[in-house]
Amino acid sequence: MPNTEQMTHVANSCNGYDSIGTGFQSSIGNAYSKSCDNCQHLKSDKCEINLYDKTLAGLDQG
Repeated sequence: MPNTEQMTHVANSCNGYDSIGTGFQSSIGNAYSKSCDNCQHLKSDKCEINLYDKTLAGLDQG
């Protein structure tokens, strides 16, 4: 299971990120902060459009 920091970094770099929140996003850890936890595509702790691993691997290359 990825940690909060990884999910935040992935969400910030993911071109498929789609927030479940409707307002301004700030403060890491806040209910609607930019994180995979707050993405429309995360279902049952898995990215339903299969971008998590690809995005994470891209971060590792940088």
